[in-house]
Amino acid sequence: MLRLLICLCVIPLAALARTPVAPQVAVIEDAPWSPGDTQREGAAELEIMLRVAQLQQEHDVVGLVGVGDRRGLFQDGTRRGLEFAVQQGVPVVRLARGMQNCLKGTDDLFINGGMLSPEDASALLSKCLARHGALPVVKATQKLDESALRALRKKLKLYQAEFTARQVTLVASR
Repeated sequence: MLRLLICLCVIPLAALARTPVAPQVAVIEDAPWSPGDTQREGAAELEIMLRVAQLQQEHDVVGLVGVGDRRGLFQDGTRRGLEFAVQQGVPVVRLARGMQNCLKGTDDLFINGGMLSPEDASALLSKCLARHGALPVVKATQKLDESALRALRKKLKLYQAEFTARQVTLVASR
């Protein structure tokens, strides 16, 4: 009888421990432009690092949506913090303020969210995280490992394909 009671209590707890936790996505707004303000840049970078650490402590799989200026560009501190997040295996979607189209980055490690709203980008990133998992972690060394960067870019292409498929096509614009 005691064994039966223990089994009835332990089995549901074991099932809860194995239940996959939904991915968590946070939205980071870039600070307004302030040229040469190194304290603000350092604070923005530190804020992102702390937010990533907090998310990773609470959840297995996390992602970020970064909202830059009206062209989708970030201040230096914010950009460094978001690049650090990507190196830690956290995918980052880049959006422009006001749901305008982002400039296409050629060498950045961010997913271009196009004209999606932060809410839509968060929902899509959450689905991508559930489907594809986290990004590979890239060790920050003096010279980044090329094979690790190739693996990271390969996984980012999977994410980018889903975000590109969700984009609205502009036929004409003034």
